[in-house]
Amino acid sequence: MVNTPLKKTADVVIIGGGCNGTSTALHLAKRGVKNVVLVEKNYLTSGATEDSIGNLRPYTSSETMAKILQKSIEIFRNFGQIIGGDPKHIQNGRIWVVSEKRKSLLKNTVAKHQKWGIKAKLVSLEELKELMPQATVEGIAAAAYFEEAGNCDTVSTTYAYADRARERGVNIYEETEVTNIKVSGGKVRSVVTSKGEISTPVVVNAAGFFSDRVGRMVGLEIPISPTRQQNIFLRRPYDFIGIFPQFHDGIKEVAYRPFRPDLERLIQVYKTIITPPEVVNPDKYKDEVDDEFRDMVLQEAYRRMPVLKRASYRGGATGIYDETPDEGPILGPVPEVEGFYLHCGWSGLGFQTSPVMGDLMAELITTGRTSLVDLSIFRLSRFKEGKLLESDWYVEE
Repeated sequence: MVNTPLKKTADVVIIGGGCNGTSTALHLAKRGVKNVVLVEKNYLTSGATEDSIGNLRPYTSSETMAKILQKSIEIFRNFGQIIGGDPKHIQNGRIWVVSEKRKSLLKNTVAKHQKWGIKAKLVSLEELKELMPQATVEGIAAAAYFEEAGNCDTVSTTYAYADRARERGVNIYEETEVTNIKVSGGKVRSVVTSKGEISTPVVVNAAGFFSDRVGRMVGLEIPISPTRQQNIFLRRPYDFIGIFPQFHDGIKEVAYRPFRPDLERLIQVYKTIITPPEVVNPDKYKDEVDDEFRDMVLQEAYRRMPVLKRASYRGGATGIYDETPDEGPILGPVPEVEGFYLHCGWSGLGFQTSPVMGDLMAELITTGRTSLVDLSIFRLSRFKEGKLLESDWYVEE
């Protein structure tokens, strides 16, 4: 990290050095904004981005989000040419299986996604066995395969955004905590940090699970709950080596994925839904995996994939989501404070949308509109209006 004096003025100040903050900084510069400053209280990727599994999951509940996800995946597949750098992208596909109770839901979901242009198809149990021979088909009534699903390395991706942003003149300051945002006449005037004050007319709140605190600096209540997520790692036996499709068991809401190509002997196992969610203090929470969680996930893993009974446990990890009441992001300007933009509340979808959302936020800030999709459905006021989004993670029939 290069220690440079803090700039005194900026056209835009971005708060948060994760995938979304750095991508927005890059795209603002690409759209011609000359004086962009990004401040991060710790170091780049030190929040949710560092702990993210880098999932690229091309199924969702809305056509708006489907368009964002689809374009994002296309960018990740061609990241070196479009952004520059190596996100360590793997396209290994994703299987989603359900019980009889949710069979019609899965069929409707696949049909909907096919209509939206996403490569999704129902597969028979025989085809499922070919795609994932390690898994039993016990209790599975229907299965779908999403060809374009995959993973990326979140840290490599974020540093690629940051490097390209710096090349275009963006100033990035780490270990620079925002302590206040000055507002007068209903407009943003400046950002006060631990290293000094920056005069600016525009602030982007991309502070992840700290976004609610940043919101309170300008008098906004942003409904974000920092929720703890746990997962475990297993060292696979010799006859279960290689990259395989991500496997989402929608019956028990447990998912399995190969953990990075350079560590392909590891498999990551995690719960896709935690009920009720475990809300924590992001400044102080249990970093180790709970024994109860480990035992529960192992028991289910051994049942669904008996080969894993011969796997050795290699520990666990925890991270935090910035969850909203409807598990949808909060995006765009707010009428209460001119110049204050929200880019938060992603509830686990933030990384996989980052290359597109960085550009959409930059377009919104510079032109007042977005061309790919209408972001107004993600406005903060929807919560007071009672117009919550359908959850991307769990849909009841």
